Amino acid sequence: MDYNYLVPANSKKQSLIFGFLTPTDAIIAAVGIGISFLLFAIFHSASFFISLLIILPAFVSGFLVFPIPNYHNARIFFREMYRFYFVNRRKYVWRGWCYKYEQSNDEQSS
Repeated sequence: MDYNYLVPANSKKQSLIFGFLTPTDAIIAAVGIGISFLLFAIFHSASFFISLLIILPAFVSGFLVFPIPNYHNARIFFREMYRFYFVNRRKYVWRGWCYKYEQSNDEQSS
């Protein structure tokens, strides 16, 4: 008998917490929400501005672990953007489709 298995496209989601959180993302979300709860327990504020500052850690951590297309989440997007612009900066030279390639004076000197 020949056994050919087709792996479902969403099989990677089964290894994630709640289907979209890695363990690092879960820790970030839990710490942000925990800090907000702790601040709400310490500071009893009737001011909207102070309440907004108290809930800010939960908003920031929620924003970082929020899933976005083409990346796992916003945290991964920011990490890749940082690596591209600051760590692994590359120079891509596009020459195009030409019958004959002639270097400019700038490229000859370097």
